[in-house]
Amino acid sequence: MLHEGNVEKVIVYLNNGNTVTFTGVSSVSEHTNERGALALEINYLKDDEISKTIFVLTNNNVVHYTIIYKKNA
Repeated sequence: MLHEGNVEKVIVYLNNGNTVTFTGVSSVSEHTNERGALALEINYLKDDEISKTIFVLTNNNVVHYTIIYKKNA
């Protein structure tokens, strides 16, 4: 599933109790990666450049993630 343009931030909850928050998100997608594992791909603005972070959801490191949408979307 692809979420584009109306995402305010994405919060990823890790198994060790930490969270990672992404703001300036341009798109978020959940898909099967090239190795056949379910992955969460986040494209976001960092230091005036588009960056990409991918979390593999089928391992034990990611517990949950939340997508928070912009109120005016």
